[in-house]
Amino acid sequence: MPRQAFTAEEIVVQKQRIMDEAANAMASEGISQLSMRALATSVNMTAANLYNYFPSKRQLFIETTQRGYELLDSYTKEGVARFEEPRDKLAGLLKSAVYFAHDWTGYWELMVHPPLQLREDLESGDSDLTGDLRQRTSNRMIDLFTKLLSQSGVTLTPPEADSSMPGIEGIAENGFGPDTIWVRMITLLTNTHGLIDLYNHKMLDGFNVDVPPLIDALIDSSIDILLPTIEQPAPGLGDER
Repeated sequence: MPRQAFTAEEIVVQKQRIMDEAANAMASEGISQLSMRALATSVNMTAANLYNYFPSKRQLFIETTQRGYELLDSYTKEGVARFEEPRDKLAGLLKSAVYFAHDWTGYWELMVHPPLQLREDLESGDSDLTGDLRQRTSNRMIDLFTKLLSQSGVTLTPPEADSSMPGIEGIAENGFGPDTIWVRMITLLTNTHGLIDLYNHKMLDGFNVDVPPLIDALIDSSIDILLPTIEQPAPGLGDER
C-alpha cells in the first residue's frame, strides 16, 4: 500500500524539525560548515527528500532565519507579558532575548551573522523574510523604552516619541546627543549583544556565581546607566520598612 502523502500541517512540522536540527548543527559547527547531506542524515532522510522541503541551502537559510525571528518574537512577548511596569517589561524583554540566543544559538547566529549572500538579499529587499517580525520586536522595545524614559523625567521630542525606528538620516536630523532615544536604544542593544556573546561563549562561568542572577544584574545595571539619575526622597525616621 503506497504511503499516504503528508498533510500541510505535517509538512510544517517536518520543516520545523529540519530547521531546528540545522540550527543545532550551525551552533556546534558554524554556519559555513552546514552540509545539506549531513543534515539529511541527522533527520533520518535522504538528501533527495531533504531537497523536497528546501530546494537549496539559501532557501533553508531564509526560512530558518524567519523561524528564528518567530521564536525570538515568542520569547520576548512572554518576557514582557509577565510584568506591569515599563522598566520591568523592558528588562523582561532583554532577558528573554538573551535566553533565546543561548537556547537557540544557531538561529541567533544566522539572524545576526548571516552569510554574505543572504545579508545582501535582505538588504536589497529581494527577500521579504523577516521585516515584519523584526520591526515588530524593535517597535515593542522602543515603545517600552519611550515609556520608561518618560517616567524618568526625560522630555521626548515628537520624532523621538514615534514608535518606529528611523533610518540613519532620521537620527542625524535629530542629533546624536546622549538623551536621544535612538542613541540610548542602540547603547542598550550593544550592551545586550555583548552580554549574549559572553554568555554563549561561557565567559560568565568564570565569575563562579550563578549565571542567571548575574545576567539579571547586568541587564538591570545597563538600564540604570542609561536612565537619568532620579533623586529619591530619604525615608522619614518614623517610616516603616
